[in-house]
Parts: sequence; structure tokens; C-alpha cells
Amino acid sequence: MPPHADKQLMEQTDGVSRTCPHCGSQKRLPTGRSPKSPYLENKTYDIVRCTGCGLLLTEPKPTNEELHDIYEHESYYSTSEAIRGTRDQKSWYADARRLLREKAVRASYARPGIHPSLFDRFIGRVLRGRFGWAPTPLEGNRLLDVGSGDGAFLLDAQKAGWDVVGLDVSSLAARNARSLGLKVLVGEIHNADLDPGSFDVVRLWSVLEHSTQPDVMLRRVHELLAPGGWAIIQVPNATSLAARVSGDRWPAWDTPIHLTHFTKKTLAAMADDAGLVPNGIYSTSVGTFAGVLGLTTNIPGRALIFVADQIIDMMNMGDCIMLFARKSPAG
Repeated sequence: MPPHADKQLMEQTDGVSRTCPHCGSQKRLPTGRSPKSPYLENKTYDIVRCTGCGLLLTEPKPTNEELHDIYEHESYYSTSEAIRGTRDQKSWYADARRLLREKAVRASYARPGIHPSLFDRFIGRVLRGRFGWAPTPLEGNRLLDVGSGDGAFLLDAQKAGWDVVGLDVSSLAARNARSLGLKVLVGEIHNADLDPGSFDVVRLWSVLEHSTQPDVMLRRVHELLAPGGWAIIQVPNATSLAARVSGDRWPAWDTPIHLTHFTKKTLAAMADDAGLVPNGIYSTSVGTFAGVLGLTTNIPGRALIFVADQIIDMMNMGDCIMLFARKSPAG
């Protein structure tokens, strides 16, 4: 999964079933998926489908204590990145990835006065599935990154001309990001000290699936956006080719920290109900098969997976869903 998975714990959990956050139904159907947790030994969770709207949920809900222990453990990938810090990742691969990501962000997010080169635009097009891209037209220059992690995207967006603010529940991640000169708040989106209508873009990258109340999160995003502002949302795609082929071994089930699982239909419907008008929804591949096949540290293997990802994206069955949704210009 993308490296900046966040830790938004904006709701209480108690280890039991919950009402559907989208339609309120308490009726479920089994999906036949019962993935093992990569964090809790000998613990499996069921992926169930809400009969009212089709949203997929992890059950039973983990407890607050279980979630806290996972997120704060140094082996959790987002926490381990925060421990290392963006500037401390010294390897040719990390350096190359940083450079390519910076070029991809500049190509897509550049504000007036920032001029992407032809090479920037080429990288942005080739690697859009890996690093994402921005909707058009982009207006304004105020950007909030929810679940900002080590601040890597914030730093690239700042270089592209944005006035950036990050938000993360991890004080460690926030401290490392602040050491880069970035403004990062510690907290959760529902109670963060942010003014309504104060952002032109709110980005939630690998965030929404961590919440049992994604509907509440999206309504808060709507509140924080200025009229005509954009929400840029990425979540794992529960109907991707990787999910179908891998079954219970699909890494993006990631139980129990992934509490809600989306399809294009359920994500777009939830955004629309929050007042965010869907304006483009895509599937993109981020190399999930590398984890399934054990190729995450194998450079030739990752290169092969990259080529396979391009084919999968052409089939519209990529690992992740990327949604652009806009607040009405009328507010």
C-alpha cells in the first residue's frame, strides 16, 4: 500500500458489530473473506457486506487498545517511516523515489509561477498511478493533507507553490514533518482547529479506510473546503484484480486497521451524500502484487510488477480507487 497510511481514529470502537456508517443498516452478508491480521497473531477478521448499501466492513471491530498498540508499534509501516524521517532514508532507491515523486507532484499540482519541465510532465504521466495526480481546474493555493505522515507530499506540494498544512494523529510524525519547516497539526479531522472554508484542496490519501465513520470525515472535509474546492481521495479498491486473485491474502484488507472497504460505487455514493460532487473516479495500481508475491525488496521483480500494473490499469481493475469530488461553487 502507499507509504503514507494514516492513523485517523476519530471514533470509539468496542470490539462488536456496528451500524453501517453510510445507510445505518445493521444487517450484514458474509463475503467469504476472512483475512488474518498481519499485526495480531492468530487473529482473523471477517469482511462483511452491508445489505442496505453494499459497503464492506471489518468485523468484529477492534478495540481502542488493539488499534493503539498497532499504530504505535515501530513495526507498523507508517510509524516506522515517522521514526526514520523523510530526510533520514538514505539509499539510492529512496533518493530516486523522492526525486520522481517531487517531479510528479510538480507536474500535476504546479501553481502559477511554477513551471514544470517536459521531463516533469513525462514523469507525472508515467507515474500517475504511483503518486497520483490532481483534478482540473485547480484554483487557489491552500492545501490540507489529512494523514500527512512524514510530510513527504506536503514538502513536494509546497515546492509546487502551495500553502500547505498537514494533519496527523501521530505526534512523532508531526514532529519529523515540522523539522522540515512544515506546518503540521496533531489531532483528528473532526476536532482539528481549522476554520470552515479555509482550504482549496483537502487530500485524504489512504485515510478513509481507517475510519468506522468515513461519512463523518467526508462531511468535515466538505465543511473545510472553500466553495469550488476539491477533495482528492484514495482508498484500496476492494474489487481490484489483486483483491479477487489474492483472496484473503490481499495486503490491503490490512485488518483490523482497515475498518471500511470501498468499491467505486460505495465511495462515490458516500462522497455525494456528504455534499461532495464526484467529478472523476479512477482505479490505479500501486504495486500490491509485489506484496502478494514477496517481491517488495526485489528490484527486477518490482519492475515487472510495474509493467503488470499498467496493463491492469488499462483493464480498469487497479489496486486503488482515486476520487476527485468537488464542493459546489455555491457552497
